[in-house]
Amino acid sequence: MDTATRLLCLILATLLAAPLAAATPRGDEASARASVLARFDAAQRNDLAALDRLLADDLDYCTFRGDCQTKAQYLDLVRSGRLKYISGNPTVTKIKMFADNAVAIGVATVTVIRDGAEQTIHISWSAVLAWRDNRWQMTTWTATLLDAPK
Repeated sequence: MDTATRLLCLILATLLAAPLAAATPRGDEASARASVLARFDAAQRNDLAALDRLLADDLDYCTFRGDCQTKAQYLDLVRSGRLKYISGNPTVTKIKMFADNAVAIGVATVTVIRDGAEQTIHISWSAVLAWRDNRWQMTTWTATLLDAPK
């Protein structure tokens, strides 16, 4: 066997032995939508384990007030009871897919108790999701108040 043939055989053997990229499922629009809705549900149930899994370690969580928190700060608010979700009815109006990222856009009316004061707010929101560890993780959240808190 000449050198070129040996090289070709080595390349083919390497390619056949390598795991196929298609073997790892990627997130799609439906799973991105489900992930965002699962985050709302986990927050309302005060499920810190689910929130920890759904939120990326590099999360930037920015509220309609303009204050931003890291994942650790957000989870501490929920864990401490300073932020408690009473109810919410999120609607995902659009998902935009970008390779291993997705942007979810929607609206929600949410009732929360924050620092002892209950309020109901109507917001538009957007969330950036990254496909990591075979699941969607929210890396960015931002909300805009649509009307004054009640």
